[in-house]
Amino acid sequence: MKEIEQDALRTAEDHFAESPSLEERVARIEARDRVEELLAHYARCVDAQDAQGVGAAFTEDGEMCNPGMPALKGRARITKLYGKLLPALRTSSHLIGAQQVLFVSSERALVHAAFQAWDSYKADDVLDCFSFGFYEVEAVREADGEWRMAALNINFAGQLEASADGRLRNGEGVNGRFCEQFARPWPPAPRE
Repeated sequence: MKEIEQDALRTAEDHFAESPSLEERVARIEARDRVEELLAHYARCVDAQDAQGVGAAFTEDGEMCNPGMPALKGRARITKLYGKLLPALRTSSHLIGAQQVLFVSSERALVHAAFQAWDSYKADDVLDCFSFGFYEVEAVREADGEWRMAALNINFAGQLEASADGRLRNGEGVNGRFCEQFARPWPPAPRE
């Protein structure tokens, strides 16, 4: 993860910064790959309408928050929410990129990642929606060796809704800026 110090760009010091051995450097690369796979798993399961798969990406006491909804705590509650939301979708497509990972320890990482999502709904009176913003994640390696989300904060920078024929519909829904993504803490603080 990069940060600015004394007006210069530098790599943030993380748990692996003082790990010069080849084995420890490989362990960091493998851990980063698994953390990035975790976010890809979450997005794939949303797109596949797999609420159980979404829930499996969280720790038992994991939490999720996004604007307009109270924070949800616990894998069971998160799975239940997605079990209600996902069947309303006709289809969806989530893209994740620009991932930055900061290892706080060998068992805990903070992640900042950009996302774009397009959702098309089954109901004729619900407009398709294109969302964009950032995921802030606290990922932890659990006793079984798998990385899971202890916290996911979805920061929607904006949303655009469109009619079935693809025309944007001004003045309806949540077109434009959705929430404040500026002045977020750095490194990410998914629980704030």
